[in-house]
Amino acid sequence: MNHTRTVVLTVAGLLLAGCGSSPEPVPAKTVGAASPGTACTGKKWPQSVPPVTGTPLADAVDGPLRCFNITAAVAPDGHDALQDPTSDTDWLVTGTKPAAGTGVTEDQPITLLLNSPDQ
Repeated sequence: MNHTRTVVLTVAGLLLAGCGSSPEPVPAKTVGAASPGTACTGKKWPQSVPPVTGTPLADAVDGPLRCFNITAAVAPDGHDALQDPTSDTDWLVTGTKPAAGTGVTEDQPITLLLNSPDQ
C-alpha cells in the first residue's frame, strides 16, 4: 500500500469515527488540522507555509504540513486526491495555495497541487 492510500484511508477513518450516534454533531477533521494534545498544540500562529515542492504527498502531510489545515490535494485532472481512496498513484506536491513562505493562520485552508511522479 502506498503512502497516499494510507493517508487517504486514515483520513476516511477519522471522518467515519465521527459518525456515531451522539446527539451533538462532530465536526469533520481536515488532514492538517491540529488536535488538542498533539505536537501542534501551543504553536504560535501565523506560521509560514513550508516549502514542500517535490515531496511525496503522504510525507508532506505527515511531516512539515502536519499542523496546517490541508483542505484539498488537487491532481492534474482536477480531482481531490485526498478523497480518492482507490488511487495507487504516489503523488508529488508541485506547489501550494497559498505559496510556500506565506504566513497563514491555524485554520486557513491550504490546497496542495499535485502531479504523478511519472510526469
